[in-house]
Amino acid sequence: MALSIHLGAHKTASTHLQYSLRQIRDRLQAAGLCYVDPALLREAPMDLSQILAEGAGCAAEPAFSAALQDRRQGCADLLLSEENILGGTHRGRIFSRRGLLYPFAVRRLRQAIGLAGGGPAVLYLAIRDPAGFNVSAFALQVALGNEIELAPYLRGRDPAEVGWLGLVKRLAAMEEVARVVVWRYEDYAALRPELLRRLLPPGLADAVPEPPPSNESLTQPGYEWFLRRAMADTEADLRDLAARARRRFRRADGHGPLRLLEAADHARSAQNYAAQVAALRRLPRVEFLEPQAADQIRA
Repeated sequence: MALSIHLGAHKTASTHLQYSLRQIRDRLQAAGLCYVDPALLREAPMDLSQILAEGAGCAAEPAFSAALQDRRQGCADLLLSEENILGGTHRGRIFSRRGLLYPFAVRRLRQAIGLAGGGPAVLYLAIRDPAGFNVSAFALQVALGNEIELAPYLRGRDPAEVGWLGLVKRLAAMEEVARVVVWRYEDYAALRPELLRRLLPPGLADAVPEPPPSNESLTQPGYEWFLRRAMADTEADLRDLAARARRRFRRADGHGPLRLLEAADHARSAQNYAAQVAALRRLPRVEFLEPQAADQIRA
């Protein structure tokens, strides 16, 4: 059995990839690959986030395993795609107080691998420029009605810092992991064909449709509109207000992206990101995908 797990991370085009693969789920099943994503993993009996929150040995595990086995219908290979295996984007979960990214990722992933039947697993993980990641994760929490301003969400963290290198080291060191395939979110469009070829049975990558962008974030005008109303009415339904802001100020209508940080923050973020990418390329049991290398492989 081959086990592949796409871990996201959050806000790295995971929803786009998941929606794409969902369109050919039946064809994947017929080819011997069971594909399971958030459409199946966020409600009973396969509510994976709840099971991982309760921990290994919880009462819901047997029902999950039985449901997954039934879903597989004899498929030899399994592909799980669920960014919440790493953790959530809530301010108290995405970083520890000491700044550790996804602090419970190893425990949660080990439990998920066990529920899937055991390893070794090949992990797939997209990373993102720290400033963009922090702002986008914050915007997701705004959309969920949990946040209003960026500073409280950061809890004193440097917005130009995200410890991707430390996270990948922790994941790659797990006994249950064969290797970690990593790429930059910024390269997703260029690497998508190669990712599909790696994830799917031979000949099916070209069958995956190209949907429009999914789960787009708040725009800058949308956030400013949201902020004014949230500050003026402390009883406002923040989730509804954010949804209205997203509908009213869409990227498709020419509104600019959310930009809450100074130019100096973005410059420091770019430097930090480049240094981490260089270190990731040298890690054992880590394969770093880049567009030029992918083109050479296809040739």
